[in-house]
Amino acid sequence: MAAAGFSEMVGLGERYEIAPGQRLPALDCGMAEAYAVADRVEPGRKLFALIPPGHLSNRGLTLAPQRAAAGGFLLWPIAAGIVDWPVGTDGSDVLWGRRPALVYPKPTGERLFTGTAIGREEGSLPTFTEANLLRQVLQPALMMLREFTLMAVPHRAIHPGNLFYQTDQNSEVMFGDCLAAPVASTQPATFETIENALADPVARGQGVLADDIYALGVTVLMLHLGRNPVAHLSDEQVLHAKINSGSFSALSAGEKFGPAIAELLRGLLSDKLSDRWTIKHLEGWAQGQRFSPVLPGVPQRASRQIRFCGADYLSKQALAQAMARQWDEGITLISNPDFDNWMKRGFGDEKAAEKMNRVISLANATGHASGIRDRMLSRYIIMMGGALPLAYKDIIANVTGIGAALAHYFERPEKLQQIGELLQARLPHNWLEEQPNLRADQMQFRRDLDTVDKVLGRPGLGYGIERVLYELDKGTPCRSALIADYYVVAVADLLPAIDAAIGAAPSGTLPVDRHIAAFIAAGMKRALEGELAPLADRADDVAYRVGILRLLAIVQRGNQNYDLPRLARVVVEMLEPVLAAVHSNNTRQKIRDELARHEATCRFDEMLLLVDPDGPMRRADNAGFAAALKEYAGLEQGRNWLQNGGLTETGRVRAAAQRAAAVTACLICSASLAAYGVAMTLF
Repeated sequence: MAAAGFSEMVGLGERYEIAPGQRLPALDCGMAEAYAVADRVEPGRKLFALIPPGHLSNRGLTLAPQRAAAGGFLLWPIAAGIVDWPVGTDGSDVLWGRRPALVYPKPTGERLFTGTAIGREEGSLPTFTEANLLRQVLQPALMMLREFTLMAVPHRAIHPGNLFYQTDQNSEVMFGDCLAAPVASTQPATFETIENALADPVARGQGVLADDIYALGVTVLMLHLGRNPVAHLSDEQVLHAKINSGSFSALSAGEKFGPAIAELLRGLLSDKLSDRWTIKHLEGWAQGQRFSPVLPGVPQRASRQIRFCGADYLSKQALAQAMARQWDEGITLISNPDFDNWMKRGFGDEKAAEKMNRVISLANATGHASGIRDRMLSRYIIMMGGALPLAYKDIIANVTGIGAALAHYFERPEKLQQIGELLQARLPHNWLEEQPNLRADQMQFRRDLDTVDKVLGRPGLGYGIERVLYELDKGTPCRSALIADYYVVAVADLLPAIDAAIGAAPSGTLPVDRHIAAFIAAGMKRALEGELAPLADRADDVAYRVGILRLLAIVQRGNQNYDLPRLARVVVEMLEPVLAAVHSNNTRQKIRDELARHEATCRFDEMLLLVDPDGPMRRADNAGFAAALKEYAGLEQGRNWLQNGGLTETGRVRAAAQRAAAVTACLICSASLAAYGVAMTLF
């Protein structure tokens, strides 16, 4: 991430200095890289910083300040924020951007596991007796779970590789970091529930505290045995075993446990969420209380097996997870009459044919004809898999993790296209409709889908897949190529970032693109339909540029950012075509002079008043131009009349001559009478 050997220190607040040139790979956390940290107040203190990836949201920025250091049972940041960071080099020059940073005290004890695959190296896991498990692992776990209950979020990174001894091997354990890496992305699939294990690690969603209870159960099982009983199986084989036998039986792999430990593990590893133990159960067990045994829940089995990719399957859920991983083969299978017979006759379901017809009907009703079979397979997996993740081609995600998947894969066109297709096909809606009960986070996602439905297919700025990204994953930094390295997660920081970046951009670069417009629209508290409308038609260049200024003015008005000299200069340059559309030379020069004055104060709202078609200057100019057009039209009509012989036309000339002769006769007659009168007087 940072340049090797980079000697300059990066400050976080006034106390901590991070060394981008001093990597600590042993303390890395998934995609988050570790670096050395110096404490200005306590120079000898052993600290390190985790720098999360710059393209994904990071919940640590909001969660870390909510709690003070939690104590020895939990590794928790002592400082968090967004820092200046070297993001690359250009020859001998260092390119700077912004990145989130979280500072931690270094654990004093060793990790419980330091290998590459948990429990797959001989002797790689320590062994805990029942008494040691209670004292060293479960008691700290209870304190940690209570802390996260107060914050109303789960930990989502509980496994032996993320556990440290607080001091020596006889001490209590410390639960490692869970904030720097994307939620649940560092969790081995074996430690995830059936519902989560199939999903892409970055697309598991935040989850709930019950997921932590389950992960704790897997951790306790392996620590009690001192090994991983399913180390010889692949993740897919472990998941298949969990589905068919239940998690406790699958992970135990025939190992025997004492009554108390067996009761604990059955409660923690229950696959049925309503039966899984809670913190209160765990507290009661630790105090010697005993509970009714939790019975394993296994899926309904078919009367006969069906073969798929060299294996035999008896349950819908097991087959669904296999088809999600083997997509092309799954499409072939659902076209086979054997699959049709297995579904309709294997489970004694009288409504099976009706359900299958509905799958086919919905697959045909949404999306392009070329994708019918893909949509059909996805809907079959939803129908068969229960709470298994949503699957579509190469995408396997929990519905609440679709936003994170979109953020992670946004620069990969093929996967981006697939996510767009699954949203257009309303597959998330179908998944939610199939669930008997929805969690709070899933209900919120359903509300977010209402917005997605309105913006996904619209081509203008502020809409499309970019808007979907910021609606579904609220903490995602703005991904505009202009400011992607500045890690802008709040609208309040948007204009300063554009100001910092726009000076190095090629001449003529506009300060708002699809990502920036979508980021603004998703981040504002009110709808911007009217403001975004002019940005839908790029052909009307004047309206388009005024629309960009209007967006900037709205953001500036809401956040009071007025130290934006580079951006203000670019905005004035951007408005030159708008000035060229002004009709009056005097008005144009007056607007140009006023823009120069407002450029000095960086007031976009005042600039907008000058160039807005509904503002006084443009209205007066348009009104004057309309009057001039009318006057010109009258003059042009007279010129055309003259050119077309209006004065020399025969009838008109005869009438004019007759009138002239009559007048002349009258004048002559009058003159004659006057002369006669004078003569009579004299003579």
